[in-house]
Amino acid sequence: MTNSRQMTCSCADPDDAVCMSLRVAPLDTAYGADLASGFKALGDPHRVAILHLLAVAADPVCVVDVERHVDLAQSTISHHLKTLVDAGVIERERRGKWSYYSIIDERLADLTSGIDGIVRPATTS
Repeated sequence: MTNSRQMTCSCADPDDAVCMSLRVAPLDTAYGADLASGFKALGDPHRVAILHLLAVAADPVCVVDVERHVDLAQSTISHHLKTLVDAGVIERERRGKWSYYSIIDERLADLTSGIDGIVRPATTS
């Protein structure tokens, strides 16, 4: 059985330093959904391994090399790569019949600053 009581502040003075009133705006729903999409894509250990493989490579990595380094079926690797592409974490470049993958640094920076902004939000007085 869950406890559905709401927590309320019992401070006599909400400006008192002891009172932990919220002084930040709520997280924008669209922004939260965008961050969640990126984090969900990174929420699988195989996708994290693929991301690491791409991060240590100096150049975009051919799908064949991803398959050689990740111990999964080709179709499963393709699914993981598509998930990462759809989340905007990596990009795919076609070269003839092969696809090459690389990290989108800006997206990872956005996710990093996004989580930092959630756990260490700038407060407004």
